[in-house]
Amino acid sequence: MPVKGEVPWACAPHTGAKHDIYQRYLERWFPILLAGSNAYPSVTYAEGFSGPGVYKGGEPGSPVIAMKALVTKVPKTKGIARFAFIDDDERCVDMLGTTLTKTFPERPRTDAAMPVKIVKGTCATHLEATLDEMRAWGQPIFANLDSWGNAPVPYRLLRRLAGNISSEVIVTLFPQHFVRFVSDLGEAGDAVFGGDPTWRTVADLAPEAKSRHILTCYRQALRAAGFPYLLDFELIPRKGQPLYLIFGTGHRLGVQKMKDSLWEVDRAQGVGFRDPRDEQAETLFDIDEPQLGPLTRLLTQRLRNSGPVRVEDLRQFALLETVYRPEHVIRALKPLVDRNALSVEGGGALRRTSIVSLVPASAV
Repeated sequence: MPVKGEVPWACAPHTGAKHDIYQRYLERWFPILLAGSNAYPSVTYAEGFSGPGVYKGGEPGSPVIAMKALVTKVPKTKGIARFAFIDDDERCVDMLGTTLTKTFPERPRTDAAMPVKIVKGTCATHLEATLDEMRAWGQPIFANLDSWGNAPVPYRLLRRLAGNISSEVIVTLFPQHFVRFVSDLGEAGDAVFGGDPTWRTVADLAPEAKSRHILTCYRQALRAAGFPYLLDFELIPRKGQPLYLIFGTGHRLGVQKMKDSLWEVDRAQGVGFRDPRDEQAETLFDIDEPQLGPLTRLLTQRLRNSGPVRVEDLRQFALLETVYRPEHVIRALKPLVDRNALSVEGGGALRRTSIVSLVPASAV
């Protein structure tokens, strides 16, 4: 639906944090796919909810951030980069065109090397058709589906993106939307989750379990759509409700690069991050040093379920099942070693090749 109130609007703290992540990731994504050793002839960056490209305070919007990531990181002779922007508010569509012209008064690439389409319409009815028209399919697509949180993203589109070569998606999910309107959304809500009505059982859960249930259901929907690797994390603004960002990709490298982008985000944004799987809901970025307590707890649970395991396997677990980097694992295990709760087979220091297991509580 069109935006209520004025256009452009103020840039919220969580928006600034998201944009920081987008910028850092796209500055990696464009060079790898257009100028790397296995470069593709073309790529497409697409937004289903593009907005006006600028905020009330003059801050750049995600369309501008994406274009700058391309032109500052990839030589203009390398490949074709398409941009597809969809918004259902006429004011946003008009302002985005003006914003891009002002930002890039001298077009950084030719029309053929950087085709741009700005379309008035909804993500549900116009994004896939626009990608068809631009002949984007068959080459990598990065779809930024930031709908301000309620995720009215067509499941058909997610499935098609998952099946398209080297394509990725990042979705903003506001769980309170589904918690609040569970009785009103009905089958329309089911469609967001791939037709699965399991999400509706959120009405029967305790308040502290509701958001995690919505996230779990959406993760399952994205995996069922065909994205084998997922990364999700929670943005915690100092004021307002938390949001989830959920990233889907077909490649481990995509997870690694998105995670690198997350951990490099500007801490001055006034937004914290959490791993949704941590039952104690500890914020990761309260201070400059990463908070590794949540990872220690997650690794403890993993060891409790698996028995003896190689540290390298725990590094892969951290990469693919948490918001942490593999290099955080040994540091997160050390508190267990220090209190004699972790055994290292053969003794010695913790290494990637070490095999570790929990010491039975009675033996500690």
